[in-house]
This record gives sequence, structure tokens and C-alpha cells, in this order.
Amino acid sequence: MAGVPVLLRFQSTAEDAAQRGTVLFCHGFGGTKEHPGAYLDAIAAAGLLAVSLDAVGHGERRYPDFATRFADERWDSEFDATESEFLQLIDETAAEIPSLIDELLSRCLAAEGRIAIAGRSLGGNVAYASVLADRRITAAVSVVGCPRWTMPREHSPHLHPRGFYPAALMSQAAEHDEHSPADQIRQFHESLAPYYAAAPERIAYLEYTGVGHFLTPELDADSRERLVAWCLRWLR
Repeated sequence: MAGVPVLLRFQSTAEDAAQRGTVLFCHGFGGTKEHPGAYLDAIAAAGLLAVSLDAVGHGERRYPDFATRFADERWDSEFDATESEFLQLIDETAAEIPSLIDELLSRCLAAEGRIAIAGRSLGGNVAYASVLADRRITAAVSVVGCPRWTMPREHSPHLHPRGFYPAALMSQAAEHDEHSPADQIRQFHESLAPYYAAAPERIAYLEYTGVGHFLTPELDADSRERLVAWCLRWLR
């Protein structure tokens, strides 16, 4: 769809679900559109349309040399080059979101004012960048994603807090996250506060204590519940 491999999950019909709300979802690093199945099931069970997408370089369009390009030893020996390629695929995935939304709208698989984006880890990074890429996004949820790119990038989301309002943004962080530091996410939300002063309820920061990047099954379930509740609240 718009050149992006997607997977739809819904109850009844996709068109009926889209009238309640469409939630684009992006998986984590190295994953595929099928991997976040529990999140997609929860979104669909709430009556919404889940649209899971393969990030650039992943899934159906996985780089042939993915394993070599992002091998552990390359992160150690060529960190800057590897990190740059990692950030590039985030940028390219977010840049596809406007065209994907265009096609979803044209197919009656999305409705104006009822479009959300969510993602976990890499997908959470994509969610932040996508809010800046398309003002039609009403709500967003980042699960252990980070708004601060680790290499200098003028378009790093954390540098543009004024660009997020009025999108309703929830960030879910993990206290001991080794990939998406909680303090960076927390600081980003502090920078958002002045821009949301007239509607502070439209931003939410949640930090899971005592855990790292990979949440426990119980916290994963809580994450899904909160993500769905956030989307339902703001897509009505």
C-alpha cells in the first residue's frame, strides 16, 4: 500500500473499523509487521483498524545484507556508520507515512481526525518522527522508543517540541532501558509541557520501574491496555 508492505487487523470489516479509528503500528528493530501481533489483536479487539507496516529495510523489504550491516561487531568497530544507517531507516520509514495515510484515506481505511500511530522500540522512534511528518495524526503512542536521535540530526524530534501539539502523545518508558534512556524521554516531555499548557491532558508520560528495554509479560499487557485506551480516548 503506497509502496509499503502492510498487514490489516480488524473485526467485522476494515471500513467499519476505520470509521472508529485507524492505528498505524511499527515493529521494533529487526522485526516484521507480523511481530507485534498481541498489540494488533488488542487494537482490533477495541473495534479499531490496526495497520501494521514493515519498516524500511525490514520484513518483505529486508535488506539482503541486514545481518552484516547491523552485526554486533560492526556496532563495535564502525559505530558512527552503523548508527547513521539505523537512523536513516527511521527517517525513511517516517517519510513514507504521509503517502500511506493518503492511500488509506482514499480507500476509506482511515477517516480524517481518527488516525493514530504507535510503535515499539524502533517503531516508537518512527512514531515520534511521524507526528512531525504529518499533521493529520491525531494521537501517537511510543513504547520504549526515544525522541532523541543519538547522532547530530537537525530533525531529531526532541529538537522540535513545538511541532507536536495538538497531537495527543503518550510515551511509555522503562526505568533501566539500555536503548531508549528514560531520562531522555522524560526530559522531552518536560520540553513539551509549555506547548500543551492549554491542554495538558493531551500528553502522558509513563515509566515502568525496575525493568529494561524488554518488559515483563505483565507489563507488556499493561502497555497494550494503555495504548489502546489512549487511542480510543483521542480518536472519538
